[in-house]
Amino acid sequence: MSKLKVYILNLSLKKIYNSLFLNDFKKNSYFSHLKELYFEFLSTKFPKIRRDDFENSLNSLIVKSSNQNEDTTELLYNVFEPNFKDNLNNYYKLFEKNTFFRFLEYSINIKLIKKKYSDVYNFAIKEINEPLDILEIGGGVPHGLIFNNWEKEKSFCKSLIYIEADMLHSEFVTWYCKKNSIPLDKQIFPAAEVPTIKNFNYNFVFAKDIFEHLDKPEKLIDELIFYTKNPKTLLCLDLEHKGAYTTQHISPNLPVLKKKLIDNNFEVIKKFEEVHVWKKISN
Repeated sequence: MSKLKVYILNLSLKKIYNSLFLNDFKKNSYFSHLKELYFEFLSTKFPKIRRDDFENSLNSLIVKSSNQNEDTTELLYNVFEPNFKDNLNNYYKLFEKNTFFRFLEYSINIKLIKKKYSDVYNFAIKEINEPLDILEIGGGVPHGLIFNNWEKEKSFCKSLIYIEADMLHSEFVTWYCKKNSIPLDKQIFPAAEVPTIKNFNYNFVFAKDIFEHLDKPEKLIDELIFYTKNPKTLLCLDLEHKGAYTTQHISPNLPVLKKKLIDNNFEVIKKFEEVHVWKKISN
């Protein structure tokens, strides 16, 4: 069998497996919950948006996104900014809409959401054993917070500090926190520049898919080390190597940052794939 046929067969089997075992489109699924939140949020921006149009465009987008040869540009705007044709300059904001869509698409795979987000939050909730003052740094849509808030009857979040670039998902987080009465301190910082966490009160930090995008990620690690005073505080950080240098991954060699934590009496107490949970050791 040719390599091309083997590749096509493996790709088809992967799609079948994802469809049968990983992807969850049921009405009571996390995806359906997040999709409804997306629609409510977009309705505040575009009051004339119709649910049927949103649903149809989104369904088409999900189907076509699995085929990398399909151009989904117009569909992305039909879903997330239905009046984009009134101003063609909006095309230049495609990146943020593509990102916003990908965060929704992740929610279809509940196994991924649990492994990479929800399980980390659950561990912190049990380990800290008090309401969380959350510091989310550059994580896009905070799946760990939203999923657990959706799944749990009892509130676990005391406050959220959300540090992110000025993109559509940042606007969504503001709307979501207001809807759910979650105290929010949102800090916007320019893409690639290192944010500061000075004067923030937190006992749980979640920073995934952020350090590789920063020009000087070591500065953020230094601030986390310096400002983490609460002995219960958990730092849930993704410091794994991100491969070759790219336009977006400007600091891919992250494992070197682990030595800074170790040298300052932090140790890993739990691992969730690329996200490791660090805690300061008592002297």
